Amino acid sequence: MIILLKRSFCLLLLLAIFTGALQAQDPVFSQFYSSPLSVNPALAGNGSADWRLIINRRSQWFASGVDPFNTTSVSFDGKLFKQKDKETNYIGGGLMFMQDYGMSGAYKNNSFHGILSSHVAIDENDYHGLSIGLAATYTNLIIDYTQLSFSSQLASSGFNRALPTNEAYLSTVKPYVSMAAGITYTYTDESSNFDVGVAGYRFMKTRRSALNDSTQLDPPHYNFHADYQAFLSDRLAFNANAVYIVQNSQNFYSLGVNLGHILDDSETPTVFNTGLWYRSNDAVIPYLGLMYRSLQLGLTYDVTLSSSKNSLGSMKTFEFSLILRSPQKVAHAIPCPWK
Repeated sequence: MIILLKRSFCLLLLLAIFTGALQAQDPVFSQFYSSPLSVNPALAGNGSADWRLIINRRSQWFASGVDPFNTTSVSFDGKLFKQKDKETNYIGGGLMFMQDYGMSGAYKNNSFHGILSSHVAIDENDYHGLSIGLAATYTNLIIDYTQLSFSSQLASSGFNRALPTNEAYLSTVKPYVSMAAGITYTYTDESSNFDVGVAGYRFMKTRRSALNDSTQLDPPHYNFHADYQAFLSDRLAFNANAVYIVQNSQNFYSLGVNLGHILDDSETPTVFNTGLWYRSNDAVIPYLGLMYRSLQLGLTYDVTLSSSKNSLGSMKTFEFSLILRSPQKVAHAIPCPWK
């Protein structure tokens, strides 16, 4: 009976996730600031490093004994070409792979992104800059029905997956290709940096259904984002950022601040980061991070607000990020979790 209940709960959770993926929001990391290529393609190559490798991992679950729902992204981006007499003008590029993985592999949603960007200084002192970016995305959703249990497979001895599901309308979900575009304005001086931008994804609504339902679509979505960094003292850096996401008439925002505590006086100092973010009507998200030379680690846990809990309880969410940057020294670089 316990096994039966677990399998039934797993199937219900999968259907809830699948429906949410189609009709609600695309995957959005709590540490969205540590996943710039998923926020705006214009951010490819943005930052103090020539290149960076970024890994993000989010795990979510409702109850013990149920496999977590994991979202993983791996991206690599950098400056592909720099103008010889003006390095602040450059062509950037990047690649990103993102996967939603649930139910021990019964549900896999894979997307591959190829990104190009261009950044130009728009004043003689290089204080003001403008970036534009374009991205192409291939998305493939896989549901392995052989790993799922249906009521028609229930026998006296329990679920028998060798029996047919008798779900005549279940079908594979066709992969599709979509486009994204974004623009970002940047202001940088010796002690501060400010970015603001907007990006759009999937400008055409795309049909995506395992039930041959023409009303199930992947709608377009839009990101509006801003961030600010500055030195408060020789030992303390201040970082703040926010994102506002619009998709299918369902809007939400996330905003927060981080303090970078500089622990030594080397050219690439060790920095201990502490931050706090708020996601609208959903969660408060404390952040801990450590930057050591070219390596940066970040960890968050979503503290669910009472208003967003449901009959299953609150969603438990841990998220981990790793950023490896090229090791060159950059003058006046401000330690920051997303640069």
